[in-house]
Amino acid sequence: MMTRYLSFFLFLIATPVLTGQTDNQWDLLITDVQVFTGEKTLKSTDLGVKDGIITHLGPELDRQHRALNTINGKGYTVLPGLVNTHVHAWFPLHLQQAAQAGVLATCDMHGSAFATKFLGQFQDSVGYARYYAAGSGATVPGGHGTQFGMIVPTIDSTTSARQFTLDRIAEGADYIKILREPMRPTLSFEQIDTIIKTAHEKNVRVVAHVSRCADAVELVRLGIDGLVHIWFDRAMTEEELKVFEQHEDLFIVPTTLTNIKVFAFFEQQAEKPEVSLDSIGLLDEIRRLHEAGVQILAGTDPPNFGINHGSDLYEELILLSAAGIPNQACLAGATVESARYFGLAGPQPIQVGVAADFFMVKGDPLKSMEALRELEGVWQKGQRIYPNDKQ
Repeated sequence: MMTRYLSFFLFLIATPVLTGQTDNQWDLLITDVQVFTGEKTLKSTDLGVKDGIITHLGPELDRQHRALNTINGKGYTVLPGLVNTHVHAWFPLHLQQAAQAGVLATCDMHGSAFATKFLGQFQDSVGYARYYAAGSGATVPGGHGTQFGMIVPTIDSTTSARQFTLDRIAEGADYIKILREPMRPTLSFEQIDTIIKTAHEKNVRVVAHVSRCADAVELVRLGIDGLVHIWFDRAMTEEELKVFEQHEDLFIVPTTLTNIKVFAFFEQQAEKPEVSLDSIGLLDEIRRLHEAGVQILAGTDPPNFGINHGSDLYEELILLSAAGIPNQACLAGATVESARYFGLAGPQPIQVGVAADFFMVKGDPLKSMEALRELEGVWQKGQRIYPNDKQ
C-alpha cells in the first residue's frame, strides 16, 4: 500500500515538470502557410521559431509540442525580409519605417560620414533595418551629390581617385558608389577606371549612378559590379545589349518607380531635359536586361520624390513584375539575391538554423505581386515588430 501511494505521489510531482518543460516548446508556430524561402516555394508547411531562430520547417510538424503563439497561416505567404538596394537614410526613423514594412536591410547610396556612422549603431537592433552604406559617393567639385547642402569629399586637385577610394574603404564603406552624371560636372572614365581597380584590389564592390545609356555601357566595359539606376535617354542597341550580356555577375537596380517620377517631373519643367524613353520604354529596357541574364534587384531611392523607406518597395516590385520579370525572380532579387550580389550578411534563405527574420502577407505574391500590399506581420529575430499590438 505504501509503495502504491509513493508511486502516485511521484507521478503528481513529475507531471507538471513534463507538461511545463520548454525543450520542445516553440515561441512561434505558423501552420499550413506557404513559404517562399528566397530560392523555392514550400506549399502548406509549418514553421517553428525558438529563441529567435527557425528551428523547424516542414509539413504538419508535431503540433502536440507547445507553442507560446500559434498562427494559422492558411491563405498566407511567408517571405525573407526584403532588401532596398538604393536608399538615402538620414535618421533612425527611416530604418524603423523600412523594418515595419518587412524591408529588413537597406543599402545607402550616398550620405554624410556622420549619418553613416550614426545609423550604423542600429545594425543589430530589433525594429530597425540592417544598414549598409557607401558613405560619400565618388564625385567632383560641383558634381552630382554636392548639391544637397552637406559637405562631401570630392575627387579634385588634392585628392586622387585612388586616394578617395582608399579613404572610403578606411571609413568602413560596404561598397563604393560612383556618380557619373553629365548634367553636371562629372568624373572622367579614366578616374572611374582607377576607382574600380582600386576597390577591386581590396575586394570591395563598386556600383554607379548613371542616367545615360552610353555611360552605362562604358562603365560595364570598365568592370563595374552594378548600376544603381537605369538610363532614360534612349533604348540600348543590340550591340550594347551584348556588352551587358557578356559581363558576368552584373546587376542593375533600375529604381523604376523613381524614374517614372522623374519623367513626370521633367514634364512639368519649362525647359525639359532631353528624354527619349517613356514608362513603357523603360519597362522594356528592364525586360531586355533580364532576358539577357542581368540580375535585376529592387531599390527605390527614397526620400527622393516623396518615396518612403518602407512600403514603396512593394510598388517597385509590382513595376518589375509588369516589366515581364517572373514574380519568383523579382522576389529572389529583392531578398537573397540582393544579399549575394552586394555581399551582405542577410537575408538568408528561410531554413532551419537561421535567424527568424521574415514577413507574412495575405495571399500569394508569387501569383500576384499586389499581395505584398496585404501585410500581416513582420518578425525580426523571432520578435513580431509589426503590427506591434500583436504577439
